[in-house]
Amino acid sequence: MPTTPDSGPGGPSRRRASGGRRRPGPRRRLSLELIVDTAIELVEARGLSALSMRSLAERLGTAPGTLYTYVANRSALEALILDAVVARDGLPHELPGTWLEKLETWARKDWVTFREKPWVMELRRANPDFGPASVIWLDSALRVFDGTELPAQVKLDMIDALDAYVLGAATVDVQSNGRAPGPSPELSGKLDEAQLKVPTLFQALSTGATPFSASGFEFGLHCLLAGFRAIAEETRDAPPQAP
Repeated sequence: MPTTPDSGPGGPSRRRASGGRRRPGPRRRLSLELIVDTAIELVEARGLSALSMRSLAERLGTAPGTLYTYVANRSALEALILDAVVARDGLPHELPGTWLEKLETWARKDWVTFREKPWVMELRRANPDFGPASVIWLDSALRVFDGTELPAQVKLDMIDALDAYVLGAATVDVQSNGRAPGPSPELSGKLDEAQLKVPTLFQALSTGATPFSASGFEFGLHCLLAGFRAIAEETRDAPPQAP
């Protein structure tokens, strides 16, 4: 027999028995780890701009004031989110291959992460301080260079250079993808004038070359790693310093 509105599972008798409300299921026990994990889920689903103590509390089924007993404010929450993301990312020294291959793999992984999850870049810019996971990650990054005989400062400078390149390239890529093609109306007239003054650019374009091409990241990465290799070879072949 077909279920009718009055006789089915959602009929008046059931609603009266429950007092007009659905009985809540078991609530998950609140913890700092659960708060951070849920915040990451929220940001992945709706973006960093959607993150607030109120929206997070609603997702957790608790009052906003309760969250402040675990996290001081949104800035502290963002720092915890970023540290959790770093902790999940894996350690560079555990990647396969030579030290240059490890750096290359790490760079490409970050390139993909930053482009697919721009909110990670936003957190990086907003939270420059190192958390516990970042300290462990930096130690691992230094271990990538084991056996190279490079000075410690050179190792750190290479890490900074590679990180800055990937972060900068991904930032430009994400901003470009979100921008409407073509110049703004205010600049279109001046652009026509400028095109008459760029014969070298037009000559390059006539050969099929493309500015800001998709291969730009790979070319830049190749140049950077080639420079690292040259520096390592110079360090290895340099005569020992006189005492």
